[in-house]
Amino acid sequence: MRIMAFVLAVTAGCSSPSTGVENIDRAAQAAALEAALAGENISDPAALPLEGTANYAGFMTLNLPTVDGRQANVGDLNLAVDFGATSNQVSGGVSNFSGTTGTLDISGGDLNRGADPDMDFTFDGALSGTLQTGSTAFDIDGNLLGEFRGRDQYGLTGIVSGTITGSGSQDIFDGSMAATRTD
Repeated sequence: MRIMAFVLAVTAGCSSPSTGVENIDRAAQAAALEAALAGENISDPAALPLEGTANYAGFMTLNLPTVDGRQANVGDLNLAVDFGATSNQVSGGVSNFSGTTGTLDISGGDLNRGADPDMDFTFDGALSGTLQTGSTAFDIDGNLLGEFRGRDQYGLTGIVSGTITGSGSQDIFDGSMAATRTD
């Protein structure tokens, strides 16, 4: 829990004008949260709770194609984990993207309690929705892979990838996510 105060200060910067971190842009906040959590141990998948729920808030960064290469678009990530469910154990959404409008849904996520944390991710999920830039809509179809961080799963990190379709063409994207437990 030693990074919890730092993580809370970084994530609170979005909503509290008196924290002193409000001038840090969202990309810097996302990178700081991801770096802080990456320094923590991966939670043992076999020791995940068998019941109960947990909610997480943080950031998802999508590296979306542009005419000049790639641009990082940071959104607010909210994930719900139902440790006792038999299906759709991980769900949520991403909204308030920088550089674009729209929301993405996270659904169909499964926990992998038998994962080897040196080789596999602890959970997965489907990522879908539409993002819009100006008058052009882009359909997102992707996946996320993640792992819990800390002895009590107080954080999570992971990767995202998929396809983006719009304006008569299709391309690929990748990205990352990081969040801390809110309950």
